[in-house]
Amino acid sequence: MKNYLFVNGEVITVNKENRIAEAVAVQGNQIIQVGNNDDILRLKNGNSEIIDLKKQTLLPGFIDSHIHITLHGTNELSVSCKDNSIQSISDLLTALKEIAKKTPKGKWIRAWGFNENKIKEKRYPTREELDYVSNDHPIIVTRTCNHISVVNSKALSLANFNENSPDPEGGRLGRDGNGKLNGLLIEKAHMQMFSIASFSNEEIEEAHRLASRQFLEKGITSIHEASGFGFNNLRLLQEHTQSGIIKQRVFAMIGALHGADEIVKIMRDSAVFTGLGDNHYKIGPLKLFLDGSSSGPTIWTREPYTSNPNDFGVHYYNQEEVDELFIPAHENGWQITAHAQGDAAIEMLLNTIEKANKFFPRPEARHRIEHAGIASPDLVYRMKKLNVLPIPNPAFIYEFGDGYVKDYGERAKQMYPLGDYISSGIIAAIGSDCPVTTYEPMLGLYAALTRKTQNGKIIGENKRIALLDAIRMYTINGAYASFEEKIKGSIEPGKLADLVLFDRSLLQADIEEIPEIQVEWTMIDGNFVFVR
Repeated sequence: MKNYLFVNGEVITVNKENRIAEAVAVQGNQIIQVGNNDDILRLKNGNSEIIDLKKQTLLPGFIDSHIHITLHGTNELSVSCKDNSIQSISDLLTALKEIAKKTPKGKWIRAWGFNENKIKEKRYPTREELDYVSNDHPIIVTRTCNHISVVNSKALSLANFNENSPDPEGGRLGRDGNGKLNGLLIEKAHMQMFSIASFSNEEIEEAHRLASRQFLEKGITSIHEASGFGFNNLRLLQEHTQSGIIKQRVFAMIGALHGADEIVKIMRDSAVFTGLGDNHYKIGPLKLFLDGSSSGPTIWTREPYTSNPNDFGVHYYNQEEVDELFIPAHENGWQITAHAQGDAAIEMLLNTIEKANKFFPRPEARHRIEHAGIASPDLVYRMKKLNVLPIPNPAFIYEFGDGYVKDYGERAKQMYPLGDYISSGIIAAIGSDCPVTTYEPMLGLYAALTRKTQNGKIIGENKRIALLDAIRMYTINGAYASFEEKIKGSIEPGKLADLVLFDRSLLQADIEEIPEIQVEWTMIDGNFVFVR
């Protein structure tokens, strides 16, 4: 059996001692030895290939603990509002018209990544402007947070939204001064529309192939897929992982952007629970949405927004509903989690977890909180007490931090408080939440180390963490969050050979150059799946 002997490197093992080694031996799909050059070279035989790492950093593959591979991939098939060519609504309308010319009538035209704060006009496009692009195609322009969108009249008619339609619970239909729908859809209204603007199985296959390749280029070897498209997409995720279209190992959350409560009920009472699967595809936690978007802003807060003293955000369920959905799931062996950005939403989920643990003790349930945005000290204390794993998104500080200060004031300093998790002994695992922001782990690491916004402002300086702690959150902690820390997440004998080599030393690099560091190659199961 062929083996690889990697020597002369900076091997960040992420073991319990944070050992920095020099060399690693891989045989088949496993790491068989870690040590110095002499130790590893003694294993040389006729099947060995010796690879000089040239003092560059070798890491365990990144585990993105909250990402949307389907959503990102399908976005890549649509107009990107994050492209430098789109600086104004006029630019966006021009791009949409070009797509309309090539799209059969009746087919969807989609754009994603829109941010009204970064567009010239500082507003959303109107329903009438999108109607000008086309009345023959339904059009949806989704905000970067994926909790808000704007659509044209054709799309509104497909969803049966009209002037007499009530706001859905947990959402809102935008209207002009005369009560006419203006095409703006917020939270539940957007989620309902998004489920209608669905993609074909063929489009999703292409999306998964494209996204997986992009993730490999950045060293991502495992993903916790945060779902969004319901049961059919879960089937496709499993099918595409088994067939090799998706190269990453997948831990699949069970939920959807629209109708998650029904999916949770069905799966909660089924014969399966978290952990079913193999080393490539496993069933993850049941997931709900409890509140909205941190940058919208629509998150649910205990105190009103700094930017609007009458606004506390949006919540999807009350405490009793969450208890009724999740406590039986906990009893039935499921890991549970929820999108909870605001402190009120985090508190609600912690209340449910506390009751579940009291009624049906399960010390190793490893329940999670996706995002855990405004994690104030009292909530951090409860996370530790209840053995709950937060899944923060430090890159949000970089892209959206300036808006957080505007909307939440001093509370922005407490958002995604990685430093508090370290000092409290909480195991936190980093997720990108791509495509809400970039999937690039190096930017996530940079944000964790600096807490700088795009404009250079530092938010919550005392919440910053050290490089090795950030790497741990992106590797072994992600494995722990999916109950897989014994088989991956660190470079140790007996673990899966999921590795990534960088173009320089991470430990010697200046913090400001971290976002520029590139991946030389990515390995999964002992096979090179990307080489620059």
